[in-house]
Amino acid sequence: MTIENSNMVVRLSIKDWVPIIGIALTVLTIIVGSFIHHDRLLTQVIIQQESAAKRLDKIETKLENTRSH
Repeated sequence: MTIENSNMVVRLSIKDWVPIIGIALTVLTIIVGSFIHHDRLLTQVIIQQESAAKRLDKIETKLENTRSH
C-alpha cells in the first residue's frame, strides 16, 4: 500500500489485492453454497407436502366412498 501525500490517495498493490479478493471469493462461495443448500431443502419440503396432500386426498376419497355405500 502506498500513500501519496499531495493528494491523500491510497493505492493498493497486488499483494494487498490478493487477500481482499480471496476473502471476497470465500464469502461469495459460502453465500452461494448456503443458497443452494436452502433451495434444496425448500424443494424437499415442497415434494413432501405434495405427497402428503395426495395421500390425504386418497384417504378422503376412501372415507367418502365408504359413507356413501
